[in-house]
Parts: sequence; C-alpha cells; structure tokens
Amino acid sequence: MVAELREQAERAIRRERAARSAPEVVVRGTLQRAAVETRPLVLAADDGTTWELLFPPSWQVEVQEGARVTVHGDRATDVRTTTMVGPLLRVRTLSTD
Repeated sequence: MVAELREQAERAIRRERAARSAPEVVVRGTLQRAAVETRPLVLAADDGTTWELLFPPSWQVEVQEGARVTVHGDRATDVRTTTMVGPLLRVRTLSTD
C-alpha cells in the first residue's frame, strides 16, 4: 500500500514538472473530428501537423468543427491517449481567427 501511494505521488510530481517545463505552443489551423473510434477533437494545423487537443476539466468547446482557430497551450509529453492521432496539446486558450 505504501509503495503504491509513493509511486502515485512520484507520477504526479513528474506530470507537474513536465507541465511546468513545457514551452508554450501557439498553433493555427482548423478544428476537426479525427476519423478514429472515439472521434476526438483535433487541430489540423497549417503546417500539416494534426494535434490532439486536451482540454481542462469541464471545458466546453463552443466552436464548431471546421472553424479556423488559434490555440495556445503546452505540448503534453506526460500523458498518452488510445487514439494516437498526433502530438498532444494541452489547451490553455482557443479563439476563432
């Protein structure tokens, strides 16, 4: 039990450090739904990169698929998803162009 709690705490510390050390990324592109099982919201960036977007808890996206947007966030290197559609972007702000 103690070892499990210690491991959980160490993982949380690593995630926090990774989030703090991640440089801010600004990406412009078009919102899309990925053609995979869970249809996650992704950003098809102008440079050809497809970013899977990770939103804060309880975030409500009020922009429609196909909208041109600018996203400010951090590259999330401390988490993985089952969709594997591209690099993960932890969203701070999302605005329409």
